[in-house]
Amino acid sequence: MKEPDSHSPRWTTVDRFFHPTEAHIAAGKLESEGIPVFLLGINHASANWLMSNALGGIRLQVPADHVDAARRLLAETSQPEESDEIRCPECGSTNLSAMTNSRKVAFLAVHLFSVPLPWGTTRQHCDSCGHEW
Repeated sequence: MKEPDSHSPRWTTVDRFFHPTEAHIAAGKLESEGIPVFLLGINHASANWLMSNALGGIRLQVPADHVDAARRLLAETSQPEESDEIRCPECGSTNLSAMTNSRKVAFLAVHLFSVPLPWGTTRQHCDSCGHEW
């Protein structure tokens, strides 16, 4: 990463991040295409993420003459699809049912047999393939 100085062109923020890993990935993508980058606030985020949030996160900056190309490259970068939907790790099905261990059984196992069992943990059961986790 190139640090801006008084002799370099004006640097412009093209994106903001709140996680250093995401900022480094985006910076690496731009650098691999020959666009110089500077991550403003990366040290704040690494040392104290609360301060980083207060300062507006990590700013990915590029020289003003590379702004359009940088934004185009960042827009082309695919974002992973986030979903709250739980899927079976074996078959990918969403046809699941939750199975909860009984708290009473766990309590009795500890006091009668001195065998600790998880307290009321929830396990998933795939109704399609029968896999449990």
